[in-house]
Amino acid sequence: MQENKDISYDYHGDIDFRVPFTSIKNEDIHFYLDVDTFVGKDTCGQNCNHCWFVNYEKVFSKSFGIQQGHDIYRKLTKQNFNVYPRYVDSFAHNGEFMDIYGPAHNREFRAGENKNETDTMAAGDAWTSGKPLLQKNYKELLDKAVNNGYGTISITFHGLVDDPEALLLYSHADYPIKGVFPGNKCIEVISRIQNYSRSNHHNASLRVNIGITVGTHNHSRSNLIKYCQLFNTLGVQTVRFNCFTDHGRRHPHLQLTQDQVAKFYKNIKWIHENVTLNFQLGVSEDFGTSGIDILELPSHVGWCRAGRQLFAIIPATEDSLVIDGIVHERIGQIVGCVNIFEPTFGFLTRFTDPSTGNIDYQVHFNPAAIEAFTQDRLSGVYKNGCFAGEILQMQNYDIPLVDKNRIDIIEV
Repeated sequence: MQENKDISYDYHGDIDFRVPFTSIKNEDIHFYLDVDTFVGKDTCGQNCNHCWFVNYEKVFSKSFGIQQGHDIYRKLTKQNFNVYPRYVDSFAHNGEFMDIYGPAHNREFRAGENKNETDTMAAGDAWTSGKPLLQKNYKELLDKAVNNGYGTISITFHGLVDDPEALLLYSHADYPIKGVFPGNKCIEVISRIQNYSRSNHHNASLRVNIGITVGTHNHSRSNLIKYCQLFNTLGVQTVRFNCFTDHGRRHPHLQLTQDQVAKFYKNIKWIHENVTLNFQLGVSEDFGTSGIDILELPSHVGWCRAGRQLFAIIPATEDSLVIDGIVHERIGQIVGCVNIFEPTFGFLTRFTDPSTGNIDYQVHFNPAAIEAFTQDRLSGVYKNGCFAGEILQMQNYDIPLVDKNRIDIIEV
């Protein structure tokens, strides 16, 4: 059996589903704060056909504003919540996100039975499509990351591998998801990051994490092995697989069946035990629980805590009233799944005192709705540990999508 690092997994709590939500403390609740959801030229430089920010009307082109977003982040953190501010790209607008938020993380990664933090958690984790780091000022952007406490650059890789040792990919024109950053350009960006580190800029040694979206186009064992061989050759530090979800209902043929998910887990186990990996292998929680037991991960892994210990806060139309001279404005929605932004479980209020100018923020949960949803999960209405796919398949569950005519593909 090959000795590789433990498989990493997403972690957002492990409190038993039977514990009443009202008993869960603030410090055990995680929020993804979607500060800005604009895609395109000034942010990620992409318009991926499968991106949730592109497809769901609820989060299409919304923003709290960079300064107010940081104020929300600070105030909720002081209330002992775990807050993960999300910008579409950490390098958007020439890295203003990093300047304002400092060394942020987009989620929590753990490994092993003792839920040890992975190396990604040791310093800030800058996530990017990769496109901003193809710009002429990429060294300045990497300087900005290092100066703001970032130790990892995370990039999603879109490509099908032909010859991993020669770094050859199949034509990007044949890749089934459009609008994504091409895999060959991602390889160029990885090289730029590594050369930057070798040149000893600020004594930097930036880690590179790679995310790979797995669907019917690339889920076979041979494809997964080729990815591992490619990134062994490229010398990255983490390769994390996530499951394709058909956001926008554009690619139903790319979604894995539950049997295919179970086979994916078997293949990951085989690779982990039989292939030398020079990086840490990671598996996203969005694969769910079909066949996950074979990986022998802690029992909570795969059973997403979204809607109990994990929520997203998304910008929403402001609704205001004045009570005792204090202006109350509902400026955000609290939602369960951080990828499909359903169901709704509360709202975010901004309080403004006009006499002093003081501003505060408070989350308002709907405990009854949260408990009802939890009971649906316990009773088998939702059978999978990742309930997003089941909600998307429910005919009576209306999730308004963005008009397809409003989506333009940005060539790269």
